Amino acid sequence: MDNLRNIVLPEELGEGTESSIIMWYKEPGDTFEEGETLVEVQTEKVAFEVPAPFAGILKEIKVKRGETAKVGQVIATAN
Repeated sequence: MDNLRNIVLPEELGEGTESSIIMWYKEPGDTFEEGETLVEVQTEKVAFEVPAPFAGILKEIKVKRGETAKVGQVIATAN
């Protein structure tokens, strides 16, 4: 059984409580390294890249391109 870990929208985004997903750089099944860019998000003021908090394999994208997520919300799962 997979030992899934959550990838959340980081609190470092600051003042805005919500961000829109602009682009995912990885798709389910892709591997990634800690610190590698996974997703780009847009707050009210700025767009920025969110790095992977750990190395793994992306399993599921829970918040797709064009959708909005809140800080702390699970946006993907990986193992």
